[in-house]
Amino acid sequence: MKILVLGLGNLLMNDDAAGLEIIYRLQKQYDLNKYPFLHFMDGGTLGLDIVPHLSDVTHLIIVDAVDLDLKPGTVVKIEGDDIHAVFESKLSPHQMGLKDILTAAELVDMKPEYVVMYGIQIKDINMDQQFSKEVLDGLNKLEEAVKSEIEGLISKLKDGNHKVP
Repeated sequence: MKILVLGLGNLLMNDDAAGLEIIYRLQKQYDLNKYPFLHFMDGGTLGLDIVPHLSDVTHLIIVDAVDLDLKPGTVVKIEGDDIHAVFESKLSPHQMGLKDILTAAELVDMKPEYVVMYGIQIKDINMDQQFSKEVLDGLNKLEEAVKSEIEGLISKLKDGNHKVP
């Protein structure tokens, strides 16, 4: 089993950097020598360049900012086919849609067995390099949600269950 926690976003675009902020926080909390199957990646706005990094990933946890017309700072968990719908639109012209990335991974037989996405509703994606108050207030909740997902997968691995949750 290989778990990849993939943070997406643009550091220059205020709330769009939320996914990256969370992976930076979380990677400091895990001893990767103790958990060699756990990996963190700053996917930034790489687009299709992410696909080769999925080659041996069985469990993909995506963390990103979303625009779902919710209250800014709202944390969401999105699974299955709903992920494709969420990423039909792109927050930035530089961001390849995640739907396209997952479709390309599937075409080359690299799509992970389990894909889940955690997001936080944006308020502001101007280029001031600072989070809106609402998103800043929601980052801890997003971090805890992603950490809980990671811990659940680690627990399954310890129990000898390598199957998809």
